Amino acid sequence: MVVYGAHFVFLSQLLSIPVSCVQTGTVTERTHKAALGVMNRAGVTKYRKHAFKRAARTTGKFLWPDSANRQGELYAGATDLTDNVSWGWHHPSGIYNTIPVGSPLIDDQSNIYIGADDAIRKFDIMGDIKWSYAPRGQLAAAPTLVAAGSRRLAARVKNELSAQAEDLLRPDWAKDSTSDTELASQYFKDFRVGDVVKVKPGLSYRADGKELYKDGDQGLISGFVPGDGKDSRAVIQWTRTGHKSVLELHAMQNRFVRVREAEEESSLPAMIVGSTTAGYVFAIDLDKGEELWATWASNDIAGVKGAVAAKDGIVVVATDRCTDRYCYRYRNQTMSLWPGNAMVRGLSAADGSAVWEFKTTAPVWNMVPLWGPDSNVFFQDYEGRMYNLDLQTGALIWKSGGNIGTNTNAAAVYDPGHNMVFALGVGYYQSKYCNPYVAPGILVNCNTWPGVRGFIRGYNATSGRQRWETTTPEPPASAAVGMLNSPSGHTRLVVTMGYNCLHNSPTQLWSVDPHNGHPRWERDGPTLWSNQCAGDKEGADIRRAMGGRAACVPNSWSTPAIDSNGDVYVGNQVGVLQKWGSQTGRTADVALLSTLTTGHAFQDAAIAFGDGIMAISTCTSLIVLQTWTDYFADNVTVTAPPNLDGEPYGYDPTRPPA
Repeated sequence: MVVYGAHFVFLSQLLSIPVSCVQTGTVTERTHKAALGVMNRAGVTKYRKHAFKRAARTTGKFLWPDSANRQGELYAGATDLTDNVSWGWHHPSGIYNTIPVGSPLIDDQSNIYIGADDAIRKFDIMGDIKWSYAPRGQLAAAPTLVAAGSRRLAARVKNELSAQAEDLLRPDWAKDSTSDTELASQYFKDFRVGDVVKVKPGLSYRADGKELYKDGDQGLISGFVPGDGKDSRAVIQWTRTGHKSVLELHAMQNRFVRVREAEEESSLPAMIVGSTTAGYVFAIDLDKGEELWATWASNDIAGVKGAVAAKDGIVVVATDRCTDRYCYRYRNQTMSLWPGNAMVRGLSAADGSAVWEFKTTAPVWNMVPLWGPDSNVFFQDYEGRMYNLDLQTGALIWKSGGNIGTNTNAAAVYDPGHNMVFALGVGYYQSKYCNPYVAPGILVNCNTWPGVRGFIRGYNATSGRQRWETTTPEPPASAAVGMLNSPSGHTRLVVTMGYNCLHNSPTQLWSVDPHNGHPRWERDGPTLWSNQCAGDKEGADIRRAMGGRAACVPNSWSTPAIDSNGDVYVGNQVGVLQKWGSQTGRTADVALLSTLTTGHAFQDAAIAFGDGIMAISTCTSLIVLQTWTDYFADNVTVTAPPNLDGEPYGYDPTRPPA
């Protein structure tokens, strides 16, 4: 059992200070600038006069672009989780008036973005709000930052045709073309290899009793088969079915319309992309906070779990909320509110148009897309089944694992150093209600509970072959890969486990060897002695009165974040943020180094690191900590505006050195 130190700070109380009027001379005015210890009208409260360095990356890459912890080991975390708290935010009307979604995001200028049920907000590093955007419905998944200049699609699909055959399909054929190319030019002047085409309404086509394509389908022109005059044909790969069909050139203009070019560059600015439970996927301009585009991807999207992700001009998002029993194989589905999404879609980051769609075997719930080495995307479904798709076409490369009828809140993890991807799930249930092979199938009360054993499975990322499996005593909650200081310089898979938001739910924290799945150290976490996660019971009535969801219901642990020092930062459902590490570099000396008590549980993905900054999202608030390890001197240059009393934020001569 973990015994916490006596150094606590109850941010849930500090953050609920009411909006105040500030007296400046003879004029009483309301301001966005926050005096020390006073909440301003934007909901920001500053706790200490910390100085922040306005770090800017010249490479154009963001400091923390998404919730997948891809940048964790580049920056250091806070030395002391209590003393390093600088400022925080919650909804200005009350601490329970909205629920954050996903981890904070940090761009290349150290600006901080936080998504919530009511809006997405942008703050500068000192806590001054820049803009807020209310999406078309409640956020369904954690948003992500997308760099400027993203392409509509990545490089064209490779094909085995010769360069000479590909040139026949270009609109600018050589002047000395042959009779074949002249005929091709006549019938195919508006298309070329690499274009995405769409079937015109009412022009479905069947052959030999099979549907080759239907109206609205989109496909990629992947090649050209030269022939004698009108016999020349184009090869189209359809994104819905993954099949290919060959079409004569003279029928192209009659049946299809070109959607876009495969390598057309966009000049769009940097953006933040998200999804809503109303079925929309949207993009917002980072500088102005204005909507760039919004696509109605499906009728509904189940939330609030997982994350949206974007790479190489493709936005990957889970859509199509499950509404009937046909979405859950072998399960007698009698509750339509059972969570899950049936489809994973790829959309263009330029305009939100559809590029591909993929239907999973079991629903996806806490889906966090992971980028593989060869333009691949990994994720797992509800049952712990791993998928590897081609990012550009959505074609399935491999699928492995999965326990039929089970349910996990965990998300997969990718380790590029070992070329391994790890799936987390629960074992088969031992109950009379869980038999999938007899009528009426798996019943709704067959579910995951405290004490249900789980699994960690390691797969080769290239082939999908399972290399090892480790059994856990509690359901896995989350995981992250990084280089720890216990022992120093060794890469480990850090796994959290424990059932969420239920009385008598014990939790554990493991460090696992990614080569073979052997646990290297194990530590007990807090046990939840309530029927709800911290803060959910207290805020339920207020949230219902506001018309929002009544409870946050996060995982038992947030996704671990590993900093450049090899320390592990993780939030627990009891409302405590923890820092674990070894001060000696020995595995036996791994201990709890620092804690921060907030009184509210943490989001599934809750921690973000930047240059000199650490941001945390709870189920009510955003908390920002300073992470500089050096104590500031008197001659420090402060780039933030002065406080309301005229003094700069920075070195406090009354504060003793740490």
